[in-house]
Amino acid sequence: MTANSAWFLLQTKAREEQRAIDNLNQQQITTFCPEITVEKIVRGKRKIQNEVLFPGYIFVRLDEHSPSFTTIRSTRGVAKFVAFGHEPSRVPDTLIDIIQQRIADQDCQESAKPAPKSGDLLEITEGAFKGMDAIFSEPDGDARAIVLVTIMHQLVPTSIANQHLKTV
Repeated sequence: MTANSAWFLLQTKAREEQRAIDNLNQQQITTFCPEITVEKIVRGKRKIQNEVLFPGYIFVRLDEHSPSFTTIRSTRGVAKFVAFGHEPSRVPDTLIDIIQQRIADQDCQESAKPAPKSGDLLEITEGAFKGMDAIFSEPDGDARAIVLVTIMHQLVPTSIANQHLKTV
């Protein structure tokens, strides 16, 4: 990129990040839409999938040879530039570099583990119950599970994030 180029933030139409990226790339505009790998339970099975880090937003790098701001705003999938006042605000290069580095450092090679079954013994790795053993009861949505934790000699159901549970 040239010295006169800068990153900007675009708001996309609802769930149309990829459509906006495809249409902007056809105009030879550099885009960046960071994704993260998340673990969810779908139909009782643990799945690892990519999700957009900032839903509804993408970054674009523009220079003096880029199409006009009006052309970009009217691109399919794009809603508007994120602006403060009347000028689209620039995103510092260092922020984009940090996001790209963190995305690159993320371990994407984690294999999908089978979802625990009712009665499986688990260990809680984070939060108020860190280090305690728990018994899996049932999934609680896509990213959480209901587990039974022993408190004052009684099993108490608690909702814990899946990433905070480890099979013993």
